[in-house]
Amino acid sequence: MIDNKLNKENQLSQKIIKNLINLHTLGKLDDAKKKTVSYIKKFPKAFTLYNILGAILADENKLEEAVNYHQKAIEINPSYAEGYNNLAVALQKLKRLDEAVNNYKIALKLKPNFTQVYNNLATALKYLNKFDEALINCKKAINLKPDFADAHNNLGTILKDLNRMEESCECLNKAIKLKTDYAEAYYNLGIVLKKLGKIEESIENYQKAVKIKPDYHEAYNNYLFNLHYLTKYDDQYYITVAKKFRHSLKKIENNLCIPYQYKKHPKKIKIGFISGDFGEHPIGFFLLDILKYLKNKNLELFAYSNFIKKDSLNAKIKCHFANWLEIADLNDLEVINQIRKDGINILFDLSGHSAHNRLPIFINKPAPVQISWAGYLASTGIPEIDYIMGDPYVTPPESKSQFAENILCLPNIWVCLSKPNFEVKKIDFTPAAKNGFVTFGCFNNLDKLNEKVINLWAKILSSVPSSKLILKNPMLKNEHIKKKIIDQFKKHKINMKKLVLEKGSQRKELLESYNRIDIVLDPFPYSGGTSSFEAIWMGAPILTKKGSKFISCTTESINRNIGMSNLIAHDENEYLMKAIEFSKNLEQLSKIRKNLILTGPDSPLFNASLFAEQFKNLIWQIWDKFNNKNI
Repeated sequence: MIDNKLNKENQLSQKIIKNLINLHTLGKLDDAKKKTVSYIKKFPKAFTLYNILGAILADENKLEEAVNYHQKAIEINPSYAEGYNNLAVALQKLKRLDEAVNNYKIALKLKPNFTQVYNNLATALKYLNKFDEALINCKKAINLKPDFADAHNNLGTILKDLNRMEESCECLNKAIKLKTDYAEAYYNLGIVLKKLGKIEESIENYQKAVKIKPDYHEAYNNYLFNLHYLTKYDDQYYITVAKKFRHSLKKIENNLCIPYQYKKHPKKIKIGFISGDFGEHPIGFFLLDILKYLKNKNLELFAYSNFIKKDSLNAKIKCHFANWLEIADLNDLEVINQIRKDGINILFDLSGHSAHNRLPIFINKPAPVQISWAGYLASTGIPEIDYIMGDPYVTPPESKSQFAENILCLPNIWVCLSKPNFEVKKIDFTPAAKNGFVTFGCFNNLDKLNEKVINLWAKILSSVPSSKLILKNPMLKNEHIKKKIIDQFKKHKINMKKLVLEKGSQRKELLESYNRIDIVLDPFPYSGGTSSFEAIWMGAPILTKKGSKFISCTTESINRNIGMSNLIAHDENEYLMKAIEFSKNLEQLSKIRKNLILTGPDSPLFNASLFAEQFKNLIWQIWDKFNNKNI
């Protein structure tokens, strides 16, 4: 915020201040900065000018300089509330949150009814996880100014963090009512609706956000990610939206990027991996064993971590990289130039449109060859990413039109899960042999349970006498979600006694929960990934439906790679028929379980040594192809 206070001592006119503020508001930062600097020479004690210059520099992301100028304004006028507010804003952007909070509080002492500061303070407190205090300050802003749309939006996000979702929706809808073109409020409402399991409404709000603000990358990310949960949108709709996302990205001028510094004929190919998930996350579970073997190949591994994870898995992953760089606080140009300086030959994106991604840097091609792999099982929409890495089942040739990238297939499976580094108890017989009834189960994200899935699973429960269904997921700690699931099955005349709804648990307990499952039911169109690997590790067979896109075919690939093609259904009727048939033969289910426990660890699903060798061979083929093309 820039004030328009006059500095009478220096006879700084209202007209000059207004002109500078207008230039800044219109985004004419260069012009505004030049003129402000020239006026500072004429009026060196004009604290308002230093405040304006600080705000301009903050918008240019020159935050340390901005802090200096705001401090200069305060030195000249220690009673200058606006200066303390803008100083706090710059400090907040620098993630110096405690200092920001202190300066907001000083501003409020000087100007107790400073509405904007209450809202800003609430934001800083929210980031410090002081939600109750944030709530108080946000409500103060609204009491002072009931039509303050930003404060209603902010209050909505705080209530979301407090898991008060219905109240959050009310606040966000109020913000939108006050400001109909409020892209950020639509985006936040989309997040809350997603948490309430209202995927279709969530998508509608992301659509509105990107329509208002076409370069709203975070909204595009969520929009694209959530499309995978619904059957309403076909495969071509997804790639159309993904390509629109690409068009929303602006390339950095080439003259600002340093030249490539990679070796054309290296002894070791330098591979870079960009991810925000190097830790207790599916990406971490996949990478750990693969990296252990890859680092001993003729490859040099670089990690570019976009989110600091402080857990035991992060430390184990980190030790397998030759180089590790935290990039969360680096801008796109800094990351691009660092990757080029490192001489990376092939750069992998491990995030796609999921959280903590850095997709915009890929349009500038920081590395000559770029690949999407493992973290996002659909097209990024970015043709500058040369390949998406899959396998014969998840990315067959006929799926080519679904990708902006070229398809690259590993021989067996697109990824390999690291073997758990702790002992887990496994039973080598189907639980129904002891229980006297069949137990189905699914430990996937509950957002995957659309109406078609629930309808089919209800038919299975009705058709298999005394059967039960265990659903286990952290989302089930939310009573609203729990009730929604019960109500959805109730519509299909399924008594809640047939449902066992459990919240998430630590990984060891989660894995051992498969000892209670006879047959795992795979959702569609968003098939299981990590959860399907884990089920097979525990010996639990998975019934899946063949899909038409990468994200719908993951369990199919897993079943084919473990010799379980007879548990792949071609349609919903066959899915139902197979569920009934396999439930009748407990001896067969026990044989399947014993076989999975015996053969699983050496299969392509968990054989990291084999996977790393195939991965390395493919990497060298890609690099040779690139060199031959560029002779």
